[in-house]
Parts: sequence; C-alpha cells; structure tokens
Amino acid sequence: MRGFTLLEVLAALAVLGLLLAGLSQGMQFGLRAWDMQARDVAWRNDIEAADRSIRLVIGRLRSAAELRDRPALIGGPQSCELVTLLPPHATDLAGPVAARLEVDAAHRLVLRWLPEPHVTWFGPPAPPQEAVLLDRVERVEFAYWKQQAGGGGGWQRAWGEAEPPSLVRLRIVFPRGDARRWPDIVAAPRLDRTSSRFLLFPVPDNVNIAGRSTGLTDTRHAG
Repeated sequence: MRGFTLLEVLAALAVLGLLLAGLSQGMQFGLRAWDMQARDVAWRNDIEAADRSIRLVIGRLRSAAELRDRPALIGGPQSCELVTLLPPHATDLAGPVAARLEVDAAHRLVLRWLPEPHVTWFGPPAPPQEAVLLDRVERVEFAYWKQQAGGGGGWQRAWGEAEPPSLVRLRIVFPRGDARRWPDIVAAPRLDRTSSRFLLFPVPDNVNIAGRSTGLTDTRHAG
C-alpha cells in the first residue's frame, strides 16, 4: 500500500500548526476580554456601593434642632465631618454617630465614625470604627450648595454654618492613567425626613427638586 510522502506529512503538520496557533490566539483574546469585563464589572460594583453609602450617610444627617450645641455638618474641600445615622446593618449603634469622610494616606476613601457622645468620657475615648468605601483614589473634592433667600445660590468649598447645606457634592478623582470614571455624587441632606429609601431608589420628584435648586443639567445622581 502506498503511504504519505514526507512532503505531504510536512504540509499537514504546517496546516495543523497554523490551526493550533489560530485557536491559541483566539482563546487568549477571549480570556483577556473576559478578564477585562470582569474587572470592569467589579470596579463599577465597588463605586456603586460607595455611591449608595455616601448618599445614605449624607441623607440621614441630623438636623440642627436635634443637636443644639454643634453643627450637623462641618465641611472642607477634601473632607467632611457630619453627625448622622448609619444603616442598621453597618453598625450596632442605635443612635447618631460623628462620622468623617476623607481619603487617607493609603489613597483609600474611608468613612470613620464614633458614637456621638451625650456624656463626658471617663478615660480615653474608644478608637473610631472604619469602613473602606473605595481603594486607589487620588483625592475627593467636596462642595456645598448655599441657597440664597431670594432664589439661586452657589457652591462653596467649605461649610461651618449651623444649618446644613441644601446639597453636598462629592467628586472622586482617580489617579492619572486609571480608567475608572464616575459622575459627581450630589446628595441632599434629609430630603425625606421620615425614610431614607429614596437614597437607594431615587424618586423622580426628589431629583427634580435638586435640579431646580442648583440649575444642574445632569441630575441623574442627585439625591
């Protein structure tokens, strides 16, 4: 019986090699695309969780009448201190907490809090509890909307008045070369004084109120 010649065997091996190379490159491309998509979904989930947490903390801000002896919010351009209520699942504290939002030295967006004291501490106070909301953050930029009596208003870089601002804006700045992007977070302190559900499921009326108050063209993330 006549077999394959050496030339035919070499040609078959060359074709098989080309097919295997094509399959290998296609598999590598598919794995890279899957990995990129997984990373994209992961960072979006992380930022969405941080977005919801920040809105909830600002939305549950205590009023000046409740505190009496101190402002509910003291804000700077890159940090914000506020007296608020945390979600029940976040802490075992039932009362208000003194919280601080900022980016630490490790470039993490963190929320630190202590119980809002109603008595004098005997001994050193307990260390603050901490929750990391987002990693790899260059900085945050806060702004505070001051409503004018005659209508209109403007953003301020700091806040220290007894009454809280009408809106708080938080801009997350990522390091140079980082592909992550996120719209400004604009939250209204205590828009709804009976529930914080609108912070998790935005109500169109609340978004419209924020838009009319600020003149923002994009209020999808307001309140």
